[in-house]
Amino acid sequence: MDKIFLRFIRFISPLLQKSGVDTDQLYNIIRVKLMMDDRRPNTMFAARRKQQNNTKVKSPWLVTVLMVAMGAFIGMTLFLDKMPYVGETFYFLIFMVLMSITLISDFTSVLIDTRDQFIIMPRPVNDRTVAVSRILHISFYVLRLALLQGAAGIVMVGFIDGIFAVPLFFVQIILATFLCIFFVNIIYLLLMRSVSPQRFKDIISYFQITFAVLIFATYYLLPKLINVSVLQNISLITHPWSWFLPPVWIAGLNELIIHGARTGPLTIVLALLGIATPVFGLWFVVRVLAPGFNRRLTIIATSDGNSSQTKVKRTEKTSIMDRIANLVAPNPVENAGFKITMKLAARSRDFKLKVYPAFAYVPIYFLYFALNGKGDVSEKIYNMQHGHSYIFLPYLCTFILSSVLFNISTSEKYKSAWVYYSAPIANPGEILSGMYKAIIVGFFLPYCLVISIPIILVWGPQAINDIILSILLGIIYGMLMALFSVKGLPFSKPVAVKQGGGRMITGFIILAFIGGVGFVHYLIARWELLIWLLIIPFFIINLVMFHYYKKQTWDNIEMADDM
Repeated sequence: MDKIFLRFIRFISPLLQKSGVDTDQLYNIIRVKLMMDDRRPNTMFAARRKQQNNTKVKSPWLVTVLMVAMGAFIGMTLFLDKMPYVGETFYFLIFMVLMSITLISDFTSVLIDTRDQFIIMPRPVNDRTVAVSRILHISFYVLRLALLQGAAGIVMVGFIDGIFAVPLFFVQIILATFLCIFFVNIIYLLLMRSVSPQRFKDIISYFQITFAVLIFATYYLLPKLINVSVLQNISLITHPWSWFLPPVWIAGLNELIIHGARTGPLTIVLALLGIATPVFGLWFVVRVLAPGFNRRLTIIATSDGNSSQTKVKRTEKTSIMDRIANLVAPNPVENAGFKITMKLAARSRDFKLKVYPAFAYVPIYFLYFALNGKGDVSEKIYNMQHGHSYIFLPYLCTFILSSVLFNISTSEKYKSAWVYYSAPIANPGEILSGMYKAIIVGFFLPYCLVISIPIILVWGPQAINDIILSILLGIIYGMLMALFSVKGLPFSKPVAVKQGGGRMITGFIILAFIGGVGFVHYLIARWELLIWLLIIPFFIINLVMFHYYKKQTWDNIEMADDM
């Protein structure tokens, strides 16, 4: 594959030379990058290794099988026989979204990798050559992934439209892949030219979070809200909004070449857009956006993101956080654990990428379960409004607790945790209690309050006692997880730390227990007084468990690390 890619660079060299790219330098940069990729374990295509014993735990063949299976699942959309144009449009819509997610999640670091600055910048290499080398490097790896994911579709389209549709579909996959690459890179390069380095990093992080949530919501809710039988009879290009969708352009190639007898002028224009847009995207990136690329990378590499405005905002936020910390954690050590947890959580982009999507998953999960069953959507919504299913929504908020707890003790800069052990702290449980209070006050309770507002508006004030009881039980769940499954000081462990099977089993047992308690709560929700009475003992249980959690010793933490 690498040899084919390098020959492709030679093939398009005349076009690149006209754009101001030094093709000899480009060829050698790509050749060395591909050679380096083959010599190190890649997160997507090579075997993963355990951190401690360096043994292989994931085969590249498994990745291949999973990608082909995913492609086969997506390929089922091609069998919307009544309107093949619609089937291919939905196929390439899903295909391109998944490719874009891959680019944003896995290859952002490649595009804005500043390490090359120390090797390439001292050489006489222009901005356009560097920018194109990065884009082509990313493109080659994404093409490998795209061909794996599109393999099943290539076979399926042969049964639908005949053997001549197979090479055409192969070309469509390549065009769709390059469209994703160019759209994502154009957005990134435009942002690099228009916003500050620190703002650029923040925007990319939130962009990744938004895409992850969008994919999750589409996967779970779209099948519940759309009737497939209606899609089979839809005339897609009669709707003007469809003209602006790149998947419609790509699917138009099949309609133009395979089903030319029913093709109109509009379809021809859309198909030509599918061919011309990747070419125009390459020209636009090289001629317009690439100049100044190295300079912007250098600024990003050296920027610490501190500006006067940022300092003012941080000062305001710090004063509010200090007041909250002094109120809920008066003990000095506990107060320090609270503050360090909140500050590091607010500054860690890796933590945000892992935790923030969970805030959107909760209502998506609730709607997914609520919309299950027989009947149309309006009937399901009516039944949901006149029942007690809202009780499960606060319990789903424990998903927030799990996500925060599993990530609050890990960090890429975990070696800074020596400060915990060098400080004269006899009882680390006070740090842990401050950390847990920060999780509850900073993440869990605010989110529960936000979720409670629509519950009260829709189901009425009688839901207040159910909300309070479920929040108390959720805090108990988090405490059990912190005690038995995810022990660790704030941001003190490496990200790749292995979790033992015993703790995983413990986590499942705790989750099953809380799920059973929530189901019992649902059964007794009709007795309002009983719910109010149950709040008292569960509040006391919270206090007792928190007191015990505060007594954790250094031996407890070391035993947890050895598990």
